[in-house]
Amino acid sequence: MNKGDLLNAFQEQLNTLVDWQKNSAVRFHIALSGGLDSVVLTHLFSRLQANDRKINVSAQHINHGLSDNAQSWQTFCEQLCDSLNIDFSYSCVELRKKSRTSLEALAREKRYACLTRGLSEHSYLITAHHQDDQLETVLLALKRGSGITGLQGIHRKQALKLGYLIRPLLDFSRNQLEAYGKLFALDWIEDESNRDQVFDRNFIRHSISPLLKARWPGISKSVSRTATICQEQQQVLEELSQLDFEQVVDTFINQQALHIEGLTALSVGRRNNVLRYWFKENQLDYPSAIQLQTLWTDVALANADAQPAMHFKGASLRRYRQQLYLIEQQHDLPGKIKKNSAPIVWSGEDKLCLFDGRVNLLFKVSENTGIAQQQLLFNHNDKIEIYFRWQLPSSLTCLPIGRSGSRSIKKLLHEYHVPLWLRDWVPFVFINGELKMAVGLWLCETKTPEQQSCCLAISFV
Repeated sequence: MNKGDLLNAFQEQLNTLVDWQKNSAVRFHIALSGGLDSVVLTHLFSRLQANDRKINVSAQHINHGLSDNAQSWQTFCEQLCDSLNIDFSYSCVELRKKSRTSLEALAREKRYACLTRGLSEHSYLITAHHQDDQLETVLLALKRGSGITGLQGIHRKQALKLGYLIRPLLDFSRNQLEAYGKLFALDWIEDESNRDQVFDRNFIRHSISPLLKARWPGISKSVSRTATICQEQQQVLEELSQLDFEQVVDTFINQQALHIEGLTALSVGRRNNVLRYWFKENQLDYPSAIQLQTLWTDVALANADAQPAMHFKGASLRRYRQQLYLIEQQHDLPGKIKKNSAPIVWSGEDKLCLFDGRVNLLFKVSENTGIAQQQLLFNHNDKIEIYFRWQLPSSLTCLPIGRSGSRSIKKLLHEYHVPLWLRDWVPFVFINGELKMAVGLWLCETKTPEQQSCCLAISFV
């Protein structure tokens, strides 16, 4: 095989990223821009597919519409796939610049939204990132002061909601890809925007990287190795963060809360790692170093009588009774849902997911043995309904077991220390029209029941 032919080395890289035995029906989806990198990637996959018909390959082009040549690039990609016998599709996206959001970031966000749509459990999305891209990414992270999180650079493999994102060209340099393209007489697109050094990545690519490579020819490999080491170190940090997180987290009405006392006992570094882990668990961007400092001093350690809050993209952070809560921006219930919603009738389900996952309940039925605690007693023909606060009459009162004197629901929610923003999400369980339980909070003293055959335990997921 010619020295410039990357097929064997590429196959070896792919084998480290794909579990062929576990996934017998593997589907590969190539992100095809039409540039050198993705053209080489597509050509390599076409050769693999020709040798093994069990490999299913398709390519997708994203037309951003930013260049006058956008349509011709789309046509080029379609013709390339046709010549290589690879299924082709395309998506057109509209980019509307937002304040404080770079055009690069916006285009990347839209691109990945299209590319991941329609993936299945055994799908692999393939991008053509290579060793020189890794160098640029790490240099950008250094410029931003990103720490280990940023210095991880580009990962070879990442789990998606469905399937995986893999980058089998990450150990190959751009020079190797150019040599391969010339060996097979491939054509590719030169995007004129890639030379515009107003973009930071292009500035690094054309003005900084050549200087570094001239002085240190092996710097791309060294930086790639550094990124791999940082990925391993980040994995250790995440494992430690998870252990620390489990020690300080509590769940209340489907809402995670971190105990400030537990966080205070940790070193600053471990505390910040727990907070970053918490944001990641909730699919939120990592807070910056400045945001972490502000979060701690202005929210966690604010005066006892204060009601501090801090806003992030997609969520806000609040403190209540020495606990921190992350609240989704859409946490409040829309008025039209309150107006139109009816009580939920339980029909024997093991689980109920209500209001787009805001409230998730588990139900467990057992025989009444006479020793049930914190469970409801009922018969099979009883009507069991779930109400929420906005569906209850304001005059409704309740006497929790073990308490003296009935109180209004509003008063009880305050006494049971339910944060204001969670009070709409407390499920109230009625049996045959009588209030029996506020899930996760209290059971009600009720009239002396008739003989009942079943016990029902209700809890939050």
